[in-house]
Amino acid sequence: AIVAGSSVTQDPSPPIRPPGSVPEDMFLRLCVRCGQCIKVCPNNALQPAGLANGFDNLWTPKLAADWSGCEPSCNNCGQLCPTSAIRALNLPEKQAARMGLAQVDRERCLPYAGRQACQLCLDECKAAGYDAIEFRRIGGQMDENGRPVEGSGRLIPVVVEDRCVGCGLCQMRCHAINVKARGLLPRHAIEVVAGPGREDRITSGSYIA
Repeated sequence: AIVAGSSVTQDPSPPIRPPGSVPEDMFLRLCVRCGQCIKVCPNNALQPAGLANGFDNLWTPKLAADWSGCEPSCNNCGQLCPTSAIRALNLPEKQAARMGLAQVDRERCLPYAGRQACQLCLDECKAAGYDAIEFRRIGGQMDENGRPVEGSGRLIPVVVEDRCVGCGLCQMRCHAINVKARGLLPRHAIEVVAGPGREDRITSGSYIA
């Protein structure tokens, strides 16, 4: 798309909405782009969508997980939303509402690629209380009795899908350390993706149930 003489590359991936957001069609009708949810986000994880997400999404809130992740102890966005585009949830419900699903890029991930050990994503997810990332051993050797040789192979991170809420803290940590601070990767190796089957977008009822 061409805007004001500049080329804008369209982002084909759907924006990651705040936890408790209603279904997308309704969300776009209800959201008045007031920015209240963005202002009260303690981690600055919510940012206004730009033209890369399409004109209909302009100025609507989306998770910017390269910058930061959704704070588990915060439910400000839904409490301040004046139109109920984001539902006002108590903390247990907010912590259960899926924003998206984290996915590991096996070609970039340092342990997957066999470059070096790394558990930044696991540590961040554990600290947040979700425990949605586990290490599994691959490439291990067997002894003559068919038993795994202790210490052989390597440990790789695996996302436990039914625990992941798409908070983006894992992506934020990988980007901040492995991309920015250490320069080991050109792009983060774990990323939150939204879309059907990866997020909870309901107008009523319990996310826990």
